[in-house]
Amino acid sequence: MKVRVFGTLRSVVGDRKEIELHTGGSSTARALLDQLIVLYPGLRQKVFRGEERLQGGVGLFVNGRSVRFLAGLDTPIQEGDELALFPPVGGG
Repeated sequence: MKVRVFGTLRSVVGDRKEIELHTGGSSTARALLDQLIVLYPGLRQKVFRGEERLQGGVGLFVNGRSVRFLAGLDTPIQEGDELALFPPVGGG
C-alpha cells in the first residue's frame, strides 16, 4: 500500500513523497500509522495528540476521503488502498 506524505511531514520521513507499506491483506489507519512511526519515530509528536487522537489539523485520508468522516483511526484499510498524510495547514 502507498502512503503519500505531504508538506512539512516529508522532512520527518527523509524527504520522501511516498512510502510503501505492506498490510498483509487488511489493516486499520491506526495500525498503518503505528507502522510508519516505527520506521520514523519523529512522526509521533507531529501526528498524534496523546495515544488515541490525531493532532488538530492533521489530515489523514484513505482513497481521498478523510478518516474523520469514516471510522476515524479504526477505518479499515485494504491492500491497494492509498493513504495520504497532511500536516496542519496555517495561514492567513
